Amino acid sequence: MRKMTTETFEHIANDIRPRLMKLCERFIADRHMPEQAEDIVQETFFRLWQMRERLNAYESPESLAVTIAKNVCIDHLRRQHMRLEPLDNYDAEDSQRTDQPLITSDTEAWIQNALNRLPASQRRMLTMRSEGMTLDEISTLCNTTKQSTKSMISAARRFMLELLKKGGQQ
Repeated sequence: MRKMTTETFEHIANDIRPRLMKLCERFIADRHMPEQAEDIVQETFFRLWQMRERLNAYESPESLAVTIAKNVCIDHLRRQHMRLEPLDNYDAEDSQRTDQPLITSDTEAWIQNALNRLPASQRRMLTMRSEGMTLDEISTLCNTTKQSTKSMISAARRFMLELLKKGGQQ
């Protein structure tokens, strides 16, 4: 497998940057601080660059970038949450360094397990929506009405929320 060139990587990055920015801005829900979304996108590209020798093996580098960006967003939100709720005699920085890979892995496994429980059409629509696609775009791709698409995404979110409330058990 050949190594990806800088030019190819830059082309891919330029193509997906707007989608990643939109995704990150929506995910962190903090449009008053666009530099955070930009930081997350830059971190995503840094991680992709580190994988450049294996990037050609992926069918869709864009899907990989979206997955990485979501994980970086989750890490970002988790760090902000930890800063908001410091505990006595708790070294958040040390815990974050040692527990972060486990937490990220557990979170990803939980999300994947919950997504796998959804009907395929709901899972597909929810994934597309979380990647920043509009309801119109999703309904066009899935050949459904906008209202039907909205209802299916809403049902998927309710299901995921119920799983979260039950601690992932169902």
